[in-house]
Amino acid sequence: MKITTATPSDLDEAVGCLAAAFAQDPITGFLLQTGPGYRERVTQFFSLLMRARIALKMSVSVARGTAGIHGAAMGYSTVRPEWPRGLTEDWDRFEKATPGFTDRMVVYDDVAAKYKPPAPHYYLGVIGTDPNLHGSGNGTQLLKSFCDLSASDRLSCGVYLETAQASNLGFYERAGFAGAVRGSLGSATLWCMYLPHGPR
Repeated sequence: MKITTATPSDLDEAVGCLAAAFAQDPITGFLLQTGPGYRERVTQFFSLLMRARIALKMSVSVARGTAGIHGAAMGYSTVRPEWPRGLTEDWDRFEKATPGFTDRMVVYDDVAAKYKPPAPHYYLGVIGTDPNLHGSGNGTQLLKSFCDLSASDRLSCGVYLETAQASNLGFYERAGFAGAVRGSLGSATLWCMYLPHGPR
């Protein structure tokens, strides 16, 4: 298995992997509402995010094995450029087609903004692996790759992320993340965590 930069040709397979990984995730469940059509909505959601990041040449990594893509991770660097106009329009259409999504995003963004560090940092917005391959090291390698990228950027003081899965806390803590501050996301708990890089 190798961690490589995603290309446009990886989009469908990587998004399919993320949609499976987030099938029961409290964050996407809150934002996109579980129930009929959820899998389609979460697929469109991740497709838009990944298309934008690939277009902007931002961090999108995939865990690539002999049988295909086993996981993906993506986020922001210390700079958050505006999306290309076409993708912004696609996002607007997605928002309009998903009742209540805009309001739920405001709730999510408010919690995240409350706990994110003030210093310049990388934000790991999405990381997920094929549920059938849990324990194979794909998630660990994807996380390490993103954190190493941040550490190599002298403008970045660390990596910030959120999770609503209590079972993920140990995984992130073993990688050096700390400060699991709790926020509320609907009926779910959102843990906000940070990995500092130390003196720069």
